[in-house]
Amino acid sequence: MTALFASTAAFTLAGCSSAGSGTTTITLSGPNQFNADTNSFGPAWDKLVSGFEKDNPDITVKTNVLPIASWAQASAAQLTAGTAPELIFNQTTHTPSQVQSLDSYLNKPNPFIAGNKKWIDALNPKYFGGPGKLGLNAAGNHEWVPFNLVGVAIYYNKSILAKTKIDVSSLSTFAGFVKSCETLKKAGYAPLATDNGPLTHGWEMIAISSTIFNEEVKKLNQFDPTGAPGTANPLAGKSIAKAVLTGELDVSTNPQVTSALKLLKAFNDACATPNWSGVKASGAFSGGTDFQAGKAAMAWGTNFAASNLTSKDFKYGTLAFPTVSKSDSKYASGEAAQFGVSTGGTSYMIPSYIKGKQLSAAVKFLQYVSSPKIQPWLDKTASIPAVTGLKAPPGLSAFTDGRWSTVPVQGQGAALIELPAALSAQNPYEGYVLGETPLETALATFQKNNLTWAREQVTQGKWTEAWAK
Repeated sequence: MTALFASTAAFTLAGCSSAGSGTTTITLSGPNQFNADTNSFGPAWDKLVSGFEKDNPDITVKTNVLPIASWAQASAAQLTAGTAPELIFNQTTHTPSQVQSLDSYLNKPNPFIAGNKKWIDALNPKYFGGPGKLGLNAAGNHEWVPFNLVGVAIYYNKSILAKTKIDVSSLSTFAGFVKSCETLKKAGYAPLATDNGPLTHGWEMIAISSTIFNEEVKKLNQFDPTGAPGTANPLAGKSIAKAVLTGELDVSTNPQVTSALKLLKAFNDACATPNWSGVKASGAFSGGTDFQAGKAAMAWGTNFAASNLTSKDFKYGTLAFPTVSKSDSKYASGEAAQFGVSTGGTSYMIPSYIKGKQLSAAVKFLQYVSSPKIQPWLDKTASIPAVTGLKAPPGLSAFTDGRWSTVPVQGQGAALIELPAALSAQNPYEGYVLGETPLETALATFQKNNLTWAREQVTQGKWTEAWAK
């Protein structure tokens, strides 16, 4: 609590600060996705900010690094209190009214892109805007801008696999992966570095459900991204909300959800760090620092986690989540798992109470990072560009190629298990995966949470159809 109050005080000052001699100061606050440093996003970020300040000498940008384990609670609390700074991480729990709509800016030229007529046109339409109207909130607005695109994969230590005589091809199937985990345990290694944060289990559920749920989800696809009748890919939140409120989707009785959860538990029983519930999330990889230290054979990581391995004395590779077969679940499609490259990486938004010079400066920074000016930062952080025409760094094929690089039709939501705002920073699977919560109890809780979430979506979207009342 001490850290929370301390950062609140800092935000109170940052949210309205202007240096002397006409300089406007803004603060960007969010979790460190790139390294384990508690004070900086890294030299490449500092250089990006310095470049912006050089090109815009009337603006100063400060960076506030929030702890991975507690950033969500801190950021949401400050946004609600009106003390969050000018730029906040877009995964902060919020309602559309709490943040600025950026549509009017996105439809005007980006001054940092020569010849640009609409800022939004510079962003890759496959992932943001475009014909699919991607990135809209429940109110139908764009409220954040992506600095990059992100994918996830399982990193593996080539030396450990060679030492334990595990062929990487055996990790391509669910059964083969689980069997290899047992071999790694016997050799004294944690198979897959795991922590108690929400990401690891969430990513695993996305992957598992993509092999089980695609056909089922297509039946629920009833609205386009704007909320009008139609379809969307990925599935619109309104379609999920309607299915939940009408009873068309009840996760407490849905056999596919049950199957996915059982696979999640089996996978973690065999492969997760033995004491994972006591390991805090930190830095770029799952499971703390076990993978970097050579104590774990594998770990989940984003594409920009790779920059943390340049100084390590082992070679690494990356692979997708293993394919779930009919022998693992009778509901499995047999196709390879999906996760997808998406805008779920580094994206920021502006609180609605930010006005005047602070608002203008914050928008200008967002324009700067969605222009060619960001290419050096992308290169140094192994980030996939969100801006059309920029180049992705080499070595990202595991993230950007094949079925794994495609977002599943249900989106990057875990097996249609949603969380209401008050619980959004929690790991909903922890009790069940640990064996402390019975499956039936977990399913009932998930259904209750889905109903609460759906009602929140109705309020935010101001939907008036009969099913929404």
